[in-house]
Amino acid sequence: MNTDKRNPVVPEDPTRLITLESDGAAIDVNRLLDWLRQDFVILVRKVAPERVGGILRSVAAGLGLVESLELQAACAEFLGHRQRVGEYWMTVNKRDNYQFIPPHSEGDSFTNMQLAAFYCIENSTDGGETILMNVDDSGEGWQALREKVTRIAPGSKSLTPGELKRATGMYHLHSTSALLPDERILGPRQSTIAGLRLVDVLARMRKTRSAILGKDVYAYWQTASIIDLDSLHPFVELLEDCELLRKPPNGLEVREMDNAAGQRIWSSGMTYDGIFRCRITHKLQPGDVVLQNNLTWTHAVSNWTPGRGFRNVVAAFA
Repeated sequence: MNTDKRNPVVPEDPTRLITLESDGAAIDVNRLLDWLRQDFVILVRKVAPERVGGILRSVAAGLGLVESLELQAACAEFLGHRQRVGEYWMTVNKRDNYQFIPPHSEGDSFTNMQLAAFYCIENSTDGGETILMNVDDSGEGWQALREKVTRIAPGSKSLTPGELKRATGMYHLHSTSALLPDERILGPRQSTIAGLRLVDVLARMRKTRSAILGKDVYAYWQTASIIDLDSLHPFVELLEDCELLRKPPNGLEVREMDNAAGQRIWSSGMTYDGIFRCRITHKLQPGDVVLQNNLTWTHAVSNWTPGRGFRNVVAAFA
C-alpha cells in the first residue's frame, strides 16, 4: 500500500456490523433498537420482500420515526428524483456506466433524517459493494467543511407568516434564515415568491440532534459531500487500495465516474481521517436489509462493469 498518500485508507472494522439470519424467523425489534442506540450497523439476511416493510416500520416506530418514514417516501415520489417502491421504499440514485456513489448521509441539516435502510432485491454485478463509513465526531476535519444551504438575501422583502412558512418548506430555510457573517455567497437562487430574494451560501457545519443516540453529532450531509472536490479523491484512493474500482478498457477520467461530478464547486482541504473512524464493506445479497443511523454512518457504493449482471437495491429514510 502506498503510505505517501495524503488520505490514509479508513480502516475496516467488521465488529461494528451485527449480522442476523432471518429466514422466516421472527425478529426481536427491541434488540435491533438496542444495537442502533449503540451505533452498530445491522444486517438482517434472508428477509422475504413481504416481511421487510414490517421490520422497517417496527424499527421506525420504536424510534418515533413512523411519520418521517411515510413522509420521506411520499416526498421522493412527489419530487420525482426517485421512484416509490411499495409503501416505504424508493429507488436509489441513478447513475451512468462505471459511476460510483461517494459517501454521504442522506438529506441535509434541515430535513435531519435519522434512519437509513437498504434492501437488496438483486446484486449479480462484478461490483456494487456497499461501503459504510462511521463519523468521528471529535475529528478536526469538520472545521474545514461547509454545507450548501439557502438563505434570504440582504434587501429581500419582509415575509408574512404564511409566506415564511411556505418558503421555509420549499427552500429548506433554517430558523436563522438571514445571511451570517462567516458565510460565503455562491450565487442567487430562484424564488417563486414575489419579492423574495434568495442566495445559496457555504455555511459552517453544525451539530444536529441524533434521536437514536440522544446527543448532538456532526453528520456528513450530501449537501456537504457532493459539493466538495476534496471529498472525491480520498474515496477513489480507498476504492483503488481495496481493488473495488472498475475501469473501462479504454480508460475514463475519475470525474466521469463520479455520480456527483456536476455539483462539486469548491475544495475544503478535508481528509477522511479527519472525519471518519472506520468503515464496513459488504456486497449486498438478495434478501439483505441494512439498518443504520443516517447521521453517524454514511453510505456509498462502488461501481461495476456494464453488462456484468444487475443491481437492484431500494432505500428508505426516516
